[in-house]
Amino acid sequence: MSSAMPETTTRLPQTVEELHTLIVAEQPKLSARLKLVAVYLVEHPQQIAFNTLAEIAEKAGVHASTLVRFANYFGFDGFSEVQRLYKNQIIDHPSNYRERINQLKKAGGNGTVTPALLLHDFAEGNSLALGLLQQQIKPESLAAAVQALASANEVFICGVRRMYPAAVYMDYALSQMDVRCHVIDGQGAMAPEQMKWIQTDSVLVAITFNPYGKTTTEAVHFARDQGAKILLITDSELCPHTQVADYVFIVREADVRGFRSLNSTLCLVQTLCVALGYQGQ
Repeated sequence: MSSAMPETTTRLPQTVEELHTLIVAEQPKLSARLKLVAVYLVEHPQQIAFNTLAEIAEKAGVHASTLVRFANYFGFDGFSEVQRLYKNQIIDHPSNYRERINQLKKAGGNGTVTPALLLHDFAEGNSLALGLLQQQIKPESLAAAVQALASANEVFICGVRRMYPAAVYMDYALSQMDVRCHVIDGQGAMAPEQMKWIQTDSVLVAITFNPYGKTTTEAVHFARDQGAKILLITDSELCPHTQVADYVFIVREADVRGFRSLNSTLCLVQTLCVALGYQGQ
């Protein structure tokens, strides 16, 4: 190989998941340019599989040679070997391919945008994203997170800006099950007061997507200092909180005509709440 592998691994990544895990571990050591590539890889897996080297470099904001350096850093001979991992994932999960085709069709469409067309686009995009959610969420991780919620004395839920509806829904659902829970939303600059009762036997559910909210970041740091369990729902393995969270769920929401959905996040939140309710029966 043209470059030694990072110290954090002894073998070449064989899957996209293994590569992403390695990227997260190595991120603090990466140069600014290589970090741009890392973020693009993690957030745009379909484009990595299908686009050319020049197209990926342009979208990532780097030179093509930087992609090669990135591949070499992680032990690959060239970037085509990295792309092969993403192509293999699409073979294993055909819905990713359908999602890519769907995106290409929309990108080339110049017809009149009607309410019916928008309904079709949003419904199809969300359907594909929900299918991807089923593939990516591991049953054992889900079971462990539900057990942590069941064992908690109190559940604190933090979600701001676009994630606020998911946090409020989770608070509502848990309250209906007589679970002691509190929302941390920073209303009235009261975030410090809202989180101050987090203790060792608490669980913080942090729901945060890029750009990651300041209030959620503060809540995660406070919960970590208190020794509480942290359940993180986010959009990327490169979210800065993945390193301190006890349970991490990566959710890829549908992105239709520049509007990101909340359906997959709400589906996961609903699953956690109802599973907790069944466990308490």
